Amino acid sequence: MAYMWSGLRRKTELRAGRTPDFKVFAGDELAFYCEVKTAQEDEWLDKQLAVAPPGTLAGGLRQDPTYNRLCNYINNAVDQLDAVNPAMEHPNVLAIVNGDDGAGFTDLIQVLTGNAYCESGEVIPMFREYSEGRIPKTKLRVHLYLWFNEWKAGDPQKFFPEVHAAHHAALCQHFKMNTGQLTRLPAPPTR
Repeated sequence: MAYMWSGLRRKTELRAGRTPDFKVFAGDELAFYCEVKTAQEDEWLDKQLAVAPPGTLAGGLRQDPTYNRLCNYINNAVDQLDAVNPAMEHPNVLAIVNGDDGAGFTDLIQVLTGNAYCESGEVIPMFREYSEGRIPKTKLRVHLYLWFNEWKAGDPQKFFPEVHAAHHAALCQHFKMNTGQLTRLPAPPTR
């Protein structure tokens, strides 16, 4: 099946408010809506260094901006997707094109699940301030997250939150994913 990406710029849709970047068609049928966000490299320290007198310290302590930036992308994307798909009749996809080599797909997973997944297999619920605090409802309105690294060719990394069974099945079919081969993330231990 051939897919066609069509930009959303019709007057009726623009009047509805901010709209997503693409409608994706499979043949004549609307397959899903897609919003694209571009993650720029964090330039905070570079800006501090540029204005610091020679031989002085620059920078300082601050929270890692990656997690808040990802939450903002999700919230803003959902606002745009809701402008044309408020009842979620079609799947919603958020594609993030990452240009920050200090951020990665794991950061997105941590923000969405609220968990850190350690190499040892341990699951630590340490990012709940984002998953349950900043995006508890909006994260459920996106049916597939795509992560592209600007500097790396190839297919995007995919995260299927499985929040809508029919949309999950449709997106797996569109992206030629065998649902039985998807890796499920482990749950944190219950206390």
